[in-house]
Amino acid sequence: MRNKFIVAAGIGLGLLFCLTAQPSTGLSILLNQGYNALDDWKYQDAEEAAAKVEEMMGAETDKDQQADAYYFLAQYWFHRADYRRSLAELDKSLELKTGSQSKEKKFHDRLEKLAELFAHPGEASSDHFLMRWTDPRDELLAQPGLAALEQAYAALSQDFDFTPKGGKILVEIYPNAAELANGVGLEEKMIKDSGTIAVCKYRRLMLTSPRALAFGYDYLVTFSHELVHFFVYSRAGESIPVWFHEGLAKYEEMSFRGQAGELSPVPKSLLVTAIKNNELISFRQMSPTFAQFKTPKQGQLAFSEVATMVDYLRRNCGRDSWFKMFDLLGQGKTDKEAMGMVCGQDFNSIWQNWQKWVLAKNWPAIPGAVVMRLEFKEQEGLEEAEEKPEAGEDKTGEYVRLGDLLRDRKFYQAAVVEYKKALNLEPYDPRVMNKLGLGQALAGNYPDAISILKQSAEIYPNYSTTYIYLGQAYWSSGDTKNAVSSYETGLEQNPFNPIPYRNLIQLYQKQGDSARASELQKNLEILKKPGR
Repeated sequence: MRNKFIVAAGIGLGLLFCLTAQPSTGLSILLNQGYNALDDWKYQDAEEAAAKVEEMMGAETDKDQQADAYYFLAQYWFHRADYRRSLAELDKSLELKTGSQSKEKKFHDRLEKLAELFAHPGEASSDHFLMRWTDPRDELLAQPGLAALEQAYAALSQDFDFTPKGGKILVEIYPNAAELANGVGLEEKMIKDSGTIAVCKYRRLMLTSPRALAFGYDYLVTFSHELVHFFVYSRAGESIPVWFHEGLAKYEEMSFRGQAGELSPVPKSLLVTAIKNNELISFRQMSPTFAQFKTPKQGQLAFSEVATMVDYLRRNCGRDSWFKMFDLLGQGKTDKEAMGMVCGQDFNSIWQNWQKWVLAKNWPAIPGAVVMRLEFKEQEGLEEAEEKPEAGEDKTGEYVRLGDLLRDRKFYQAAVVEYKKALNLEPYDPRVMNKLGLGQALAGNYPDAISILKQSAEIYPNYSTTYIYLGQAYWSSGDTKNAVSSYETGLEQNPFNPIPYRNLIQLYQKQGDSARASELQKNLEILKKPGR
């Protein structure tokens, strides 16, 4: 989407902690070293610093120094995701702290919520990952999510010639946007307005469950996207600018499927149109975070720009160009200086040549292409809800509403007529395309239904509803093989919609695949569990 990703919400935020003003002592120097290690993802150094702090505490008599030490230990255990222990250390700091405690109390509020949320999590692990969730239904994410993460880990290890150190990578699944906001340390409104569903921060991947969105999202790609950030942080610390971080993550997010660098039609269209109309977003405008963008279109365009730029750098400035830039940025060079040194030309030349390189691909512009905002659910029980075009009194909306009315009364052919009128006005609105496809399937016009739904899936590959309707059209036409494929794709994007489970169980039973049918029945029972 990927305006879905603030990923970068974690980028550049840093550790906003300061020590109490006091003369430098061995302990205060050690605390600064510990904070620097946490900030730069040097967790082994942070662990050593925490152990030394605990050793020195016995000899320390200054209460403010002791308070600062306990506060650091609280931060250290927070980064280790041991919220109970972090809270215990913070309580000790608050008991000793003199003067203002606003910073500590704000952190205390966050920790209390996190400690309660993850008091009794569900867990699953693989060779390199530990996944935790707080709602029993989110167990559905574990098996496919861990499999995708391991595939992404293997692909990234090869592409970056690097593997992160420090034990298994923690993946936390948050039940809703409010809980993710608390975990990350942002306002819920910022999370929702920016469409943020995932963040890599504090040496872990933090994701909102697809269950919290009306139509889910491609969470497997999101896992992979966040893991790229983890690799970059682990390899290069905090020196990488946000555009480069996001470009690498966007470029590599499909590597676990062997499709690194691939963009879908709408982002391609946005990019070529912006280049031709001189409407590109500058790298400066992308800083300090992609969360600042006001519309999904801006986010999509920014991701398209940076993903193609990192592709351009690797293809035109050397396969090791990324890693040379890592080193130069770590030495204090600016991004433009680093790019110039790696590519042997100034930034303005690189910027212009990159645009020419993109246009030479002859990607088609799609007039009227829609960049949809993610819809966070306000209540439970909306998994089977239907996508609705934007509310309004325009002709498109009138035709759609009339089509819905006719369809609900089972006048399917008449409904198709109205949906076609709407599509003539908005030929690339995926919601209208889906409604037309569903109407045609219900009317028995299966070839036409499959045609329009396939077109919708090609242009907008991340909308689960399309695959549900496509599965229905294929199944009704007798094409059970493609019906299965479509429903399975729909499950990858929204594993909390019961419709594909029910239909796939029947399809697999008819095909004699009792094992897969049984697995899906088990997952359907998990889906029916009461929420937390």
